[in-house]
Amino acid sequence: MIGEFDTILTIDCGVNGAVVIQFPDKSIIIEKLAVSFEDLSKQFESYSGIAFVEHQHLRKTDCVSGRWHNIHKLCMHYQRIKDSLECNGLRVVEVTPQEWQIQFFLQSKNYLDRKKELKLKATKEFPDKKVTARNQDALLMNKYINDKYLRNGKSRR
Repeated sequence: MIGEFDTILTIDCGVNGAVVIQFPDKSIIIEKLAVSFEDLSKQFESYSGIAFVEHQHLRKTDCVSGRWHNIHKLCMHYQRIKDSLECNGLRVVEVTPQEWQIQFFLQSKNYLDRKKELKLKATKEFPDKKVTARNQDALLMNKYINDKYLRNGKSRR
C-alpha cells in the first residue's frame, strides 16, 4: 500500500494541528497545519504520495450547549484538508483516533491525562524532534503508519 508512494503525510487535522511529512529516505519534517483552503493547497502542492488523516466526525456528546461551534469548526477544517489533498493529487486514507492510539496502550481515561501520556510517548519515539501538543498526535500517527505498513523498509498489506 505505501511502497508505491514517494511521500507519506500524517495529519492531525485540528485547527491547531500539524502535518508530519516523511520522505522516501525516512527523514521527516513537521509543519504547522494551514487553516484556509488556499493555504492548505499551497502547503500540499509540492508533495506527491499518500496522506493519512485523522478522521473526525460529530458525536452525540458534541451536541451539547457550547460544544457545537467548536466541533463544527473542526469538521469543516477536516473537510478542507481532505479536499485540498485530493485537489493536489494525494491519496487520502482516513485513520480513526482509536485505530492509531490503541498501539500505545494508554492508561488514562481523562482527555488531558491521555494527551500528557501521548506527549511522553511521542518524546520517547522521536527524541530528535521538538514534541509539542500541536504535533504529538501527527508524530504518533506517523509511527503507527510505519509500524502497520512498513517494516524493514518493505511495504506490508
